[in-house]
Amino acid sequence: MSVAYDDREHSYHHGPYTIADLDRMPRDARYELVDGWIVMSPWPSIRHDHAVRNLRTRLDAAVARAGADLYVNGPVDVFTSTGIRVPDVAVVDGRAARRAVERDERAYQGVDLLLVVEVVSRESASERTDRYEKPSEYAKAGIAQYWVVDLEPKPNVTVWALMPGHDVYPQVDRVFAGDLLKTDVPVELSIDPAVLLSV
Repeated sequence: MSVAYDDREHSYHHGPYTIADLDRMPRDARYELVDGWIVMSPWPSIRHDHAVRNLRTRLDAAVARAGADLYVNGPVDVFTSTGIRVPDVAVVDGRAARRAVERDERAYQGVDLLLVVEVVSRESASERTDRYEKPSEYAKAGIAQYWVVDLEPKPNVTVWALMPGHDVYPQVDRVFAGDLLKTDVPVELSIDPAVLLSV
C-alpha cells in the first residue's frame, strides 16, 4: 500500500510517511513502515494463523519448562533500519519486555529480541520480503535468530542465526516435516515442523 490516510486533515498524502502516519492507519490489517512507505501485509490465511498459534504455544511451553525469563508474543512491532517491521512471532528478553510495558514504548528494539519468526504466505507480495529483505534488516537490528516457516509443499523451517560480531545471517539449518528442528537458543526446543499444522 502506498497511500496513507491522515485522520487530522481528512485527506490523502503521498509519503514519505512517519511512525505517526503508521499509527493513524486503520486496525483492519497489519501495516509496516519501510523506508518511508507504509506497506500492508496480505490478510493471513487460516493455515498461516494456525501455524503461528501452534508455534507460539510450543515456544511458550519450552520457556515455561526452562523457567526462562522470556516473553513470547506475536505479531509485535520491531524497530529496524528501514522503519518498523511486524514479525508473526517473537521471543523477547523478559527484562526488555517489562521495560517496554513500563515505558509504554512504541516498538521493541532488535537487540531485545532473541528470535523472530515469519510464516510465509506463498505467492504474495510479502513472500519475497520475508525471504530476502527481512533477513538483512533483522540481522542489522541485532536480532539473534530469524526463522522462516514455509507451509508449502510441506511444512519446513529455515533457521538463520547471528554470529558474534557480524550483522548478516548465515543460514544454519532447514528442517522439513518428518525431521526434528533441535535448538537451545533462545530456549531448548525440539519440534517437527509438521506439528505446526496439527489440529
